[in-house]
Amino acid sequence: MLRVRVTGFPRRAVAALCDLVLLFALTATVTAVLAVFLHVPIPGLREVGPDLLVAGILDRNPMAVGAVGLFLGMAGLYQLYFAGMAGQTLGMRLCGIRLICRRGRPPGPSRGLLRLLALGGMRLPPAFWCRCFIPDPSERRMVSRMP
Repeated sequence: MLRVRVTGFPRRAVAALCDLVLLFALTATVTAVLAVFLHVPIPGLREVGPDLLVAGILDRNPMAVGAVGLFLGMAGLYQLYFAGMAGQTLGMRLCGIRLICRRGRPPGPSRGLLRLLALGGMRLPPAFWCRCFIPDPSERRMVSRMP
């Protein structure tokens, strides 16, 4: 019989934060390199923030939409490979956490894909809610003209 200790929420949260910082840094680097390569103006440090990203998405800016798509794609592949096939993401490794199946080995590609789909499915209801209640850019312009 295999005996394991379940990891608590604080260690899992720290591991997830490490993974999020790593993925954000990689996405920001790739987006910045692409912006320089394509001669797209890069905003200053004071202008960068969540409001710039949301405004870019609402205005259907290709760089903003591409950055979000790149982040989601990289996050999916990162979780699929590291968590599913290797059994540990880099954040999990830093915190001493590993994923195992009933036999004590890493989950494998099929269970990793199932885990990734389940994680994505948990995030669909908030994404659907946001999509239903974020106004169209033309509606936003109408609202901004009102006194």
